[in-house]
Amino acid sequence: PKEKEDIIKLAKDDKYMDLSHRQLSVVASEFTEVEASASSFYRVMKQEQLMEDRQRKPKTPQVKPEIKPDGPNQVWSWDLTYIALGPAFVYMFAIIDVYSRKIVGWHLGFNARIESMKKAWDNALVNENLIGVSGAPKLPIALSDHGVQMAQKTAKQFFKDLGIKQLFARYQTPQDNAWIESWFRILKYDWLRYKDYISFDQIKAIIRRFVVVYNTQRYHGAIGYVTPEQKHTGQAESILNKRSERKRLARLHRLNVNRQFVNQIEWKKAA
Repeated sequence: PKEKEDIIKLAKDDKYMDLSHRQLSVVASEFTEVEASASSFYRVMKQEQLMEDRQRKPKTPQVKPEIKPDGPNQVWSWDLTYIALGPAFVYMFAIIDVYSRKIVGWHLGFNARIESMKKAWDNALVNENLIGVSGAPKLPIALSDHGVQMAQKTAKQFFKDLGIKQLFARYQTPQDNAWIESWFRILKYDWLRYKDYISFDQIKAIIRRFVVVYNTQRYHGAIGYVTPEQKHTGQAESILNKRSERKRLARLHRLNVNRQFVNQIEWKKAA
């Protein structure tokens, strides 16, 4: 039965190797389309000898994914996070451009099902004019971890239909997908924790505002202290060159002032 196959797949997923059958049933309900009780998980996992030693086991060393974009819309890092809203949670898929650090698309919903993931990607592709237009450039690579939402068959088929290549980070190596992980931390700890919200619409409006601020006003150290939007649209090089020239002129000015000061002192001594 499909339910049994889904349970086995989840139980063998490296990301959930340290979860009990009860915890897995919750994860399945919250993040996947698998609706099975804890007792069903227990029965199947016991039959398949998946109950013993629910600990993460070392895997064969994996090769770190090569991420070297030299322009925008070549590699997009994406992931899912959950945000507390009263006694419950809402779920957010977000996509960031690895080259420019620009948030190109996101979606906030009441679940983490494949439909929400598709909406985030549809938004990103439309925002960047990469779909639905003639002569569109090559689509970006989709970089993610091995989460259920990223590795399930429906997600893989979605990307295959679009012609998008999936690239996965190494197991238990979050730094391989650090771009979106870092952005989620900024969103939660530099923004949301200081905002008051009591409804879904309020939190969505707050996030929408933050995305604009982050993309257009926040100077990012990893890209030379320009904004993601400036980097994404090709303005960064000109801005950095002008900034460097201003520094050079300021240094020359200081040298001239110092030289004049020294000359005045020497003139007074000579007098």
